Amino acid sequence: MELILRERYRMMAEQGFRESIEVKEALRREETGTILDMAEMIVQAFRGNHRLFLFGNGGSAADAQHLAAEFVNRFQMDRPPLPAIALTVDSSVLTSIGNDFHFEDIFIKQLRALAQAGDVALGISTSGKSPNVVKALRWSCEHGLRTVGWVGAAGGEMDAYCDILLRAPSRVTARVQECHITVGHILCALVDEMLFGNLEQNE
Repeated sequence: MELILRERYRMMAEQGFRESIEVKEALRREETGTILDMAEMIVQAFRGNHRLFLFGNGGSAADAQHLAAEFVNRFQMDRPPLPAIALTVDSSVLTSIGNDFHFEDIFIKQLRALAQAGDVALGISTSGKSPNVVKALRWSCEHGLRTVGWVGAAGGEMDAYCDILLRAPSRVTARVQECHITVGHILCALVDEMLFGNLEQNE
């Protein structure tokens, strides 16, 4: 690789790091209280034998599945499994709803089948405008679920249907996604500590 090109690529990589760090620092300043509120809401639901449903599209679907796995299996401590369900994993359910009805119904129909009042619905959309996420949050809001939304700086349409809304302070999709998974890991750590911190202390 030519030295000039290599230097250009190095600067590009460093710029990516700087942007990510700056956005996450702004997230820390602006949204730490919001993350604590989310953790307390989810802990209250788990203590009441309720469930957490997570959903999104594309990279946000991957985040939903990732975080559901952390809750069901483990994050950083060995503890009892927690009832978190990603609505993005059953290809037969997703494709049958999309084929027979509309793609915007793929999450709401699953919630109608599985969710109960008191459960938590967590919708993830970098734009805040994903029709299937907005529709599922609206239904959840109307049927007694607690609702959480993760969006980017643009905000979108989810605010009206969310008890708690977290805004990643960027309009760049990649930076928003990086914020969301960071928040997810912090959320898992907080929920574990609030529910099971005594397990680590007793080891």
